[in-house]
Amino acid sequence: MPSSAKDFLTLMVEPTVAEFAQSPHDLRRGLLAAIVLNHMADHLAQEGQPPTDRSTMNQRLDAVRNEMLEICPGFQFIQDIADAAKHAKLFVPKSPSKPVREVPTSDRVTTTLGLFHASFGEGGFAEAAEVFVTLNDGTTKPLLPAVKLVLETWRTKL
Repeated sequence: MPSSAKDFLTLMVEPTVAEFAQSPHDLRRGLLAAIVLNHMADHLAQEGQPPTDRSTMNQRLDAVRNEMLEICPGFQFIQDIADAAKHAKLFVPKSPSKPVREVPTSDRVTTTLGLFHASFGEGGFAEAAEVFVTLNDGTTKPLLPAVKLVLETWRTKL
């Protein structure tokens, strides 16, 4: 298992994102990319730190996440997707200081079907097949650009 945040990035994050970029219609790969990008915060927060109580670990993790959100607001989108994939449904925060989750449930993450994957008569020629997310306001947002942006941000932090 990787022993540093850089090792985790090299072993898990970069190959997972590359696989998704090669198959941008693959829902499983898109969700996995979001999950490993989200977990980069855990690896960076705990790097070089001794094991300790959960409260202390959460403080370090919150600090890394907050710093990441300041430099890359798209990280919240990735967090929402990763958490929705893990928990199926996300809680609605009561604290006004907590961000409103743009992706409250895992069923908001889906994929368009290209010509060769759709049912007969439903796919369109030259139609883009991609993983996208339906946000609370009903708009849709593709996942791959956010994944690439967050990956580049993690690379610059390391």
